[in-house]
Parts: sequence; structure tokens; C-alpha cells
Amino acid sequence: MIPLHLLHWQPRQRRKFRMQRIVSKDNKRIKRLKGLAQKKVRIRENLFLIEGVKMVDEAMSSGLHIDIVASSDSFAAIHQDLLDAYENQGHEVIVVSDDIFAGISSLVTPQGVLAAVIMNESTIDDIISKGKAVVLLDGISDPGNLGTIMRTADAFGFSGILMTGSCVDIYNPKTVQATMGSILRVSHSYMEYGDAAGLKDAGYTLYGFDLKGECLGPGYKFAGKSALIIGNESTGISAELLSLCDELVKIPMSGNAESLNAAIAAGIAMFLAGGYGKI
Repeated sequence: MIPLHLLHWQPRQRRKFRMQRIVSKDNKRIKRLKGLAQKKVRIRENLFLIEGVKMVDEAMSSGLHIDIVASSDSFAAIHQDLLDAYENQGHEVIVVSDDIFAGISSLVTPQGVLAAVIMNESTIDDIISKGKAVVLLDGISDPGNLGTIMRTADAFGFSGILMTGSCVDIYNPKTVQATMGSILRVSHSYMEYGDAAGLKDAGYTLYGFDLKGECLGPGYKFAGKSALIIGNESTGISAELLSLCDELVKIPMSGNAESLNAAIAAGIAMFLAGGYGKI
């Protein structure tokens, strides 16, 4: 079934492409797409990969610039009408063998369609100007954790995700896939440690989640303009950010585990700060 936004598409002044089937893995388009698995190539090209019909369709409906769409032979055999719709909307579409597609995809079981999309990073000012709660991540190294945190921020309506430079690349294929499409909707930006002072100047209260912090008790209320700081999975929040925190807090635990997974901790923190739950 063709998505409604493609079915009712109106012609725009865009470059016309003719769908091509590429048979060589040495083709420059194939090499370029495969190269996006590397951070240095993503930065150079200002592109990242999204995979699956849902994410490709959402990227198109959200107006993000799509550089190229690639399909496997198996997908094209079933969804040629959808690929035609993508092409009619003005996007370059290529079809490749299932083997070549598997070499581009980061998934164990490729879904058959992917796209290279222009990076959609916001600015810090754009994020904090909304005046809503944000999540500030410091040194999150696991791509799955970062993607899950972004997905959770999307679910709870947070203004955006801020990340220190020590965090894993938000456009890492594993991170992108873990967001389940939220990377296309949630504002995100990298920042320097000193930028945290700008949050305070903008009226944000900085809450550092730390094992040495005060245990969150019944009736605890977060400020409306909250910045929830979640640190590295093993070492926690850096000294630079700890010194800027207005409050250090921790999630109460009654079991024997010493700490929580970063994504789980961030999820509970967002749930509480969003006013959805009580300790």
C-alpha cells in the first residue's frame, strides 16, 4: 500500500531520476552507502542511514532531505509501486541484489529498503528555547542505550537530547535502529561541558543522577524546566558536570544490584520528572 502522503504528492521542482538496478558491489553509489557505517564517512558526507519502510516513509513525510533510496531485489519484487512513488516524489532510487543490500545494511535480517538522509542535528538554543525538560547525556558509550534513551524521551514528550562529545555517535547505525524512528522526531545536539552553564542561565535546574545523591522520596517534585543528567554506564557523570549540578539525586532501589543500566535509569528519571509517577 502506498502511504497517503505519497499518493497525494504534488509535483515539485526537483531533479528527475530514473530508477536503476546496480549489479556491481564496486559501484560508487554502493561504496558510498557502505562507507556510512563509519563515523568519519558520515561526518564527511553529512549523511546517515535509516532502514525499513516505516523509517524511510517517516523521513519523507517529515521533509528531511533524502540523498538516495536503496532497495533489494526481493523488496522491489513486492513493493515496486512504493519505489515508483518514492521516485515520483523526486528521490533517486536504486535496486540491488539481496547480497549487495545485505552488505550495506547493518541489520542481521535486512528489511529490504534503506535511505541515506542528511543529518538532522539541532542547535542547543533550539532545544532549550522550547522551555521543556531535556535529557543531558554524559559519556554514554553503548549505542543501544543512547537509542533507547532517545526513544523514551520521545515517548514522554521531552524537548530534546543533549550529549557531551564523549557520547557515542547518535548516527551510529545501532543507535539509529534502537531509536525506532525517534531520531527523526526528537531534537538532539552535541555540546561542550561549558554549555551546561547556559542551561542554568536559561532557567533550567540541573539534576545529576548519581549514586552519592539524595534518594528520591515520596512527593519529590522536579522543576518544570529540568535538565536530567545521566552519566557513563560505568563511571557516572564527569566531574565537570557534577560541579554544575543544582541537585544530586538517585533512584531508590530495594534489591541487591549496585546500579541501573543507563537507559533504564534515564527512563525512570524521565517518567518521574514528567509527572507520571511517584516514588
